[in-house]
This record gives sequence, structure tokens and C-alpha cells, in this order.
Amino acid sequence: MAKNVLLPNHLICEPRAFGRLRASEIYAEAAERRIALLSGAGPTYEIGERLIEELKLKPSQINRLVCPDNSLQTIDRLEAEAQSHFTEMIIGVGGGKALDAAKVVGARLNVPVMLVPTALSGDAICSPVGSVRVSPDKSISIAGTMPWAVVIDLEVAAGSPVRLWSAGIGDLLSNKTALADWKLAHRAAREKIDTFACLIADHAIEAFIHAADHGNESKEALLRVTAESLIMSGMAMAIAGSSRPCSGSEHLISHALDAYCGGKALHGEQVAIGLLIAEWLQGNRDSGSSMRPYLVRFGLPTHYEELGYSKEEMILAIRKAPTLRNRYTVLNETELTADHIGRVLDAVFTTPR
Repeated sequence: MAKNVLLPNHLICEPRAFGRLRASEIYAEAAERRIALLSGAGPTYEIGERLIEELKLKPSQINRLVCPDNSLQTIDRLEAEAQSHFTEMIIGVGGGKALDAAKVVGARLNVPVMLVPTALSGDAICSPVGSVRVSPDKSISIAGTMPWAVVIDLEVAAGSPVRLWSAGIGDLLSNKTALADWKLAHRAAREKIDTFACLIADHAIEAFIHAADHGNESKEALLRVTAESLIMSGMAMAIAGSSRPCSGSEHLISHALDAYCGGKALHGEQVAIGLLIAEWLQGNRDSGSSMRPYLVRFGLPTHYEELGYSKEEMILAIRKAPTLRNRYTVLNETELTADHIGRVLDAVFTTPR
């Protein structure tokens, strides 16, 4: 029996994308709706103002909501404020936290969601999954609304801090180890696998690697392929019905760093460190197929000390990682004693660059 999968109806991903909105079907859908526009309080707030101006929406139909974080308390507040204004559409403008909040609020209110990423910092830009912080040291992934429309202005993305783009690349590269973990779980008869979701997630990372390996690619071209690959990753998650195609042991390690070691870096940076550990544990120790050269090229960390973590903190995070999700990965087939993990870390990492 065929599976019903919700995917975005509209996608605009190009330079000066905001200028195209007025003539698009997106405007026709948004023109008469009551809209809650979620953004941060800083630069993303100004970008939200630009978006309103380009759409030429009436002030009376817009309710501006500031989203400082993705905590459960913030999401509860945003939901209440949006509901009190009889919101008929959510627009999320910003990075991962604002986009996650928009998806969750949209799902709660059962209204369409339009996402406007201002930085390519992760695969939240087009997925049905939202990360929600439920306590100072714990985040969970919950079902949200798959965006009805995604608008990525590549000029806006190019103006964001380079570190955010690098973090998005770290999140994208981790598809390699996440897919290897999912296949491992399937072989161990612990989980079912969706081969079509695997195909999409794998194509996402391969498309980026192919573009990155062509040295004459411009920054704009690499930004575009990063955006498109992150979108494909989101589609893979929608098809799978979970984040499984793009989240394995490397993500569990990052979550454990957040929960037990203070979360000292961006999500994609921590995932990059987890990726190096995961690929080693998975048996991929050949420098010719490792993702390490891409981490170096795009300014991502290749040693946990670059992010401020000690060896003891890494050992703790790796030991705790399998307890954070009901997800079978290579960590379930690894000796998780402090001595063994210490030897793994010594093998994977030498000195900070």
C-alpha cells in the first residue's frame, strides 16, 4: 500500500527570493489570512520586516511574535499568543530555534507553516520534526508540521555568519554515519528501514560532496546546493516519519554533550565531532572515505578540544549517549567502558589544529 507523505507545496531557493513572493502562489494563499510571524529579536526581526514589506501584507493581519529560544515555555507562550489572535498561518523567520518553534506551534494549531531560514545552519529548514528544550539540560525531538512553503533567499543566507553555514554542513555530512547506523539496526533486526528515505538522504549528501569536490564552484553555488541538500534531508525524514535517516550515533553524542556537558557549541559543530567518532566505530577508518577533509575545508572542528570539551567530558557523553533515544546505533555494539572509550578518542583525535 502506498504511503501518504506531506511535502512542501512551494519552494523558492534563489538570490533575491523575497522579491519573487508578490507574484507567487504563496502570496495568493497568504494575502487574506491572519498571520503570526515568529522571529528572533535581533537581525532576524529586521528580516521579518523586509518579508512583510515584500509581501505587502496589511499591518492588521500580522501579529509579530518574538521567539528567543526553543524552550517548551516559549512554545507554550507563542501558541497562546497566536491562538488569541485567531492565527490562520505561521511564518517562521530565523535559524533553527525559530523554525522549530514555528513547526510545533503550527502543528498544535493545525495551521499551515511557512519557513524562511535566514541561515543554513541545519536540516530544520524543511522537516516535520521540531527540537524542543524541555529543561535546561534536555531537548527532545517531537512531531511538528511539515512546512507548506519554504523560502530561502540566498543573499540573506550569504549574509549570515559563516560559522552557521559550517554548522549546517556538519549536520548534513552526518547523513553518512546516520544511514550506516540505520542499516546496522536493520541488519540486527532491531528496526525496519525505509529504503526510499535512505535513498533521498544519501543523495542529499552525495550531491553536496559532488559540488564541493569541484574547486571552481562559487560560494553562491555551494550555498544553493547546501540548501537543496538540507531540504532533501528534511524530505527523507518526512518519508521515514522520524529523523532516523539523518540522525544516528553522532547526533546522540551531540545530545549527550548538551545534556551532561553544558552544550558548549553549535549543534552542527558537535555533530561533526560525533561523526568522526561514529565513522571510526563503524569501521570507516580510511582517510580516503572519511568526512574529515570536508570538516577541515569548511571550518568545522576536528578535535573536541576546539569546542571546549575535555577528554573526561567526551567519555561521559559517549557513555550516556545510547540512553537518550530509543535508537539502535553502533554505540549499542561498542564496549562503553571509560578505558575503551578513552582509547577510541586517542585513535580518532590527535591534537587540535
